[in-house]
Amino acid sequence: MKILKIAVALGLLWFVFYGSVPSSINIITPVPDEIDEVQAIINVDKPSDNIITQVKPVADLVEGLEDRAKFALFNYEFAQRVTRYETDAQQLNDVYSKAGEAFFGGNMRGKYPGLSDGLKDLFVSVVSDDNHVLSMEEKQKLKDLFTGLSWALIER
Repeated sequence: MKILKIAVALGLLWFVFYGSVPSSINIITPVPDEIDEVQAIINVDKPSDNIITQVKPVADLVEGLEDRAKFALFNYEFAQRVTRYETDAQQLNDVYSKAGEAFFGGNMRGKYPGLSDGLKDLFVSVVSDDNHVLSMEEKQKLKDLFTGLSWALIER
């Protein structure tokens, strides 16, 4: 308890003399929000013209550098994992939706009209509307598509 009091006292002294929270506390940011930082993390090659044509309308719906950066990271991570999932089309859609809710905390819901439909169209372009177990070929196409979406979000 004595150590806690000393730590609090030192923190208050720091604040009194320097007027802010020590910069070492702000070193760790869970999600980079600058495009340059995200480009360094993602670092993917330019996708094919066909993929760019498919994903660009969806990417263009997301405005603001911070939202674009976070959405790029989210889709890049999804693309890296999708080939490892043994799942059907509906389960994969559910995973994407629930992961998006957890990652964005509901901040993207309804923010960009047409985004949800655009994402659904990307999924359907690969897996169709019927529910079935996804083949490795379908999962690879989804990986390429969503990696391309990440690229399009940061290469504006």
